[in-house]
Amino acid sequence: MTIRSKTYKGSGFNELRFEDATSKEQLYMHAQKDMVTEVLHDRTTTVDHDHTETVKNNQMVTVVVGQTVNVGSKNEEKHDQKVAVAHDQTITIQNDQTLHVVHDRHKSVDNDQITTVTGFDTETVVKDQKVSVKQSYTLDVANITTIKSGDKIELICGKSSITLESSGKITISGQEFDFTAGGPANIKGKDVFIN
Repeated sequence: MTIRSKTYKGSGFNELRFEDATSKEQLYMHAQKDMVTEVLHDRTTTVDHDHTETVKNNQMVTVVVGQTVNVGSKNEEKHDQKVAVAHDQTITIQNDQTLHVVHDRHKSVDNDQITTVTGFDTETVVKDQKVSVKQSYTLDVANITTIKSGDKIELICGKSSITLESSGKITISGQEFDFTAGGPANIKGKDVFIN
């Protein structure tokens, strides 16, 4: 059964069609131009199988209070995305989170940044890593600090430097040396040269 109205002085039409053939049941709606739906209270839509929605131009969704989206197993979006949050944002993940960026990633924080890790923190860099601090840098470790390098470790401050090489050679260089020990000071070597 089809209910169709014809556009006044035009070829368009609005249509409401019912298909009742077995295994082909369908309800079809056609709006020649705009379609407006107004619900004064709640609205519930249930789709027992797949849902496909195509918007060929722009889409705007306005939620005055809150919004909850529950995805059972998979949520996939393939497009450019820009998110602007006018005030605060809080994200809570009840289980694990995995972030995979195929190309570059840039992060900019205009004010302070605080990171708290309750368990272990592991960072793996396949190539080089550079940390640049424009002012002071403080490392506070409550227990043991271990620094390992396969080839060489260099500590440089102005004209002073300490170099540790994998061969076992240690080089200390500076303009002036002051040694102060609260207890015994021992220097042991196969040959000790003092010039």
